[in-house]
Amino acid sequence: MAKKPSWYVRLGDPEWARHTYARPADDALHLLGSVRRGQQVGALAKTDAGEFVQVVGDFIIPLNKRKIESALARAGSAPPMDYAPRTAPKPAAPPVIIVKRRRIPVMT
Repeated sequence: MAKKPSWYVRLGDPEWARHTYARPADDALHLLGSVRRGQQVGALAKTDAGEFVQVVGDFIIPLNKRKIESALARAGSAPPMDYAPRTAPKPAAPPVIIVKRRRIPVMT
C-alpha cells in the first residue's frame, strides 16, 4: 500500500503570493507561506483562533494542526526535489559543423 505524501511548507511572501492576494492588517488570516501535499497546493495561513488553513484565492480549507506544525518544524530542511524551484538548464556545448566540399565536374 502506498504511503500518503506528507505536508511540505515553504515560508515567505513570494510563496503565498502565488496562491492568494495580500490581506489587510485587520484580517483574521495571517499568511505564512505555501503548503503542499501531493497535488494539493495553496497558501498557508493561520487564523486568529490559532488554526492553520490552506488558502487558494478566497477558498479556505482547514488543515490538521499537528501535521502542519510538524511540517513547519521541517521547513528549514531541504524541500523534496519535485518541490524545489526550477533552475535554468546548463548551456550545451556548441554544435560541431562539418563542411564537406563537393566535387564539381569540369567539362573540358
